[in-house]
Amino acid sequence: MNFLRQPLTLLIVGACGAALHAAEPAAPVVPATKATDGKTIFQTVCAQCHGGNGEGKMELKSPSIAGMPSWYVTTQFTNFREGRRGHDAADPQSFMMAAIAKGLQPEQIKAVIAHVEKMPVVVPAGKDREMADTNPTEGMELFHERCMECHRYNASGEMAFGSPPLIGRQGWYLEEQLKKFKSGRRGTIKNDVNGAKMVQMTTLFIEDEQMLRNVVAYIMTLNPEPEPAKEPAKQPVEGSPFKDVKTAER
Repeated sequence: MNFLRQPLTLLIVGACGAALHAAEPAAPVVPATKATDGKTIFQTVCAQCHGGNGEGKMELKSPSIAGMPSWYVTTQFTNFREGRRGHDAADPQSFMMAAIAKGLQPEQIKAVIAHVEKMPVVVPAGKDREMADTNPTEGMELFHERCMECHRYNASGEMAFGSPPLIGRQGWYLEEQLKKFKSGRRGTIKNDVNGAKMVQMTTLFIEDEQMLRNVVAYIMTLNPEPEPAKEPAKQPVEGSPFKDVKTAER
């Protein structure tokens, strides 16, 4: 079957069926699009899962992708299209992403990747940032010994090593990806060179789940502090006798 010739809607319906079978929250059906500009493609195809600002959605386990560098997103699209990711229906998020990647034309992929790279990074906050019962100080030791060389001291990533920025990603998402690498659910398919490096690192140097969560907790501290939520402006109550009253001049 040539997935590139199948309607994107059918691909997503099939992927959503796999998600339901795996007892995961079902993602919305994404319509097909013939659009060629990145913003339209993103809002039509990507936003329902990744959010209108690329901030991701915890309930769908979809990561924040805003501001991800084009070289990394390009590699991941290739991995999804060529079967190095999204090959297992028991991993519904990746399975669905593979269907989407195969349903878009190459020029559409390039356009949406360019749009994603220009989006402002969304700083994790609240449940996207919180890592309960962890020790970031112990996580810092592991990060400096095993992660910093590729992902850099500030977790900003490094193109030369194929290492993505870790800042701007949710804590729960990073935790889940490390678990996938450690268990062999990601990074074990042939020709996934960078994935294989992560499999080796997590297998050899992350002894248990607590150590894994500690390093993620430290990564969260490398993000800027999120801006405080703005209080909505108070609107006068309809029919209030005070809404037009001005302060008397003294």
